[in-house]
Amino acid sequence: MKKNKKQKDDFRKELDAYQAQGIPLWLDGEPSSPKEIWKAHKIAEDISYMRDYVPDSYGRLLRLEFDAVKKEDGYTQKL
Repeated sequence: MKKNKKQKDDFRKELDAYQAQGIPLWLDGEPSSPKEIWKAHKIAEDISYMRDYVPDSYGRLLRLEFDAVKKEDGYTQKL
């Protein structure tokens, strides 16, 4: 159980670091905060969140998106 809590803490720190670098964070198509994304991951039961690193034309990270997905019959479906 401690390992799971540490992973969540590490995830929150990672999100905070992206925000500190000025990289916008999005959750399900909307601008979001590290706290909102962390909380969504924490309470998710039947869904997972897929990361999408969106680059600019030079390959630099433009924004980081998290989209809810659900696995059914071996396929992943964006919600």
